[in-house]
Amino acid sequence: MRIGRRDTSTDRTRRFQSDLAEASSADGIDGRVCGESCSFICSHCGSTACQCACSPDCEEAGRAMSADPHLPIEPAILPLVFEMKRLSLFVPCWSCEGHLDPAGALWKLPRVWFYCESVIHIRLLTDGLKDLEIAGALSARWQVVVTFSDVDNPETTFSLEPAPPSGSALELSALQRDAQVIGRSLESMMNGQAAKLLQEMSNPYKQIVN
Repeated sequence: MRIGRRDTSTDRTRRFQSDLAEASSADGIDGRVCGESCSFICSHCGSTACQCACSPDCEEAGRAMSADPHLPIEPAILPLVFEMKRLSLFVPCWSCEGHLDPAGALWKLPRVWFYCESVIHIRLLTDGLKDLEIAGALSARWQVVVTFSDVDNPETTFSLEPAPPSGSALELSALQRDAQVIGRSLESMMNGQAAKLLQEMSNPYKQIVN
């Protein structure tokens, strides 16, 4: 069976192009990544709204970005959550750095749940994860899966997480390093994947062949 293309309206094509353009040039939000809850006075410019010192290394970042300041974002997953929020293409809503059970075996996987307005941005993220895996930058295969947050919340939620292992067991410390690699690569990954897809869409020869 051949996979046929869906009939795409002009409005839908424009939406695709707009979403791709947004991702190809995305360089982060303006103002503090933690939002208005951050009142830190910058030692460089004296502002409380700049990003001069915005970093996942900020001692207040985990608490300021959490919906519950009594439950701050855990350190090993904080860099990935920070970069997802900073880039503004995704809205993180829950995270876990992963945990071992009392016997030392992997109990909970590192993951970040997030909202996303564009399916194309999800595609770009998964394509970028594949490229990181092929390049040998990750210790495990990472994936994006559909989930949900609360039973009374109709919003679709996605989870960025390691895929179940097919062979050797996953090591928590390696998975936590993976999360940091993804965080450091996120902006360039999304920019590059979007630019590549925009170029493919504009190739008239490929459109004729397909």
